[in-house]
Amino acid sequence: MRDKKLRATQETPNGLNTQFVNLNSGRHVSREHVIAQIENGNPSYSDYHVVRNPKGEDFVRSNPDGKLKNNLE
Repeated sequence: MRDKKLRATQETPNGLNTQFVNLNSGRHVSREHVIAQIENGNPSYSDYHVVRNPKGEDFVRSNPDGKLKNNLE
C-alpha cells in the first residue's frame, strides 16, 4: 500500500476529525472536501473510505493494511 496522504489537524471534543492536511501538497482541507473527493473517486484519496456513524455523521477512515503506524489518527 502507498504512503498515507492525509493527516488530521483538527477534531471535535468527541474525536471527529474535521480538518486535514494533504501531506503531498501541504493543502489544508475540510472533512467535507475529503469526503466529496473520496465519493467522487479521486485517485489521490484511494487509500481512504467514508463511514457513517449511528448519528448520521460521515467520517473518513484509512483503508486497513495491518500497520498501526500509518493509520489515520
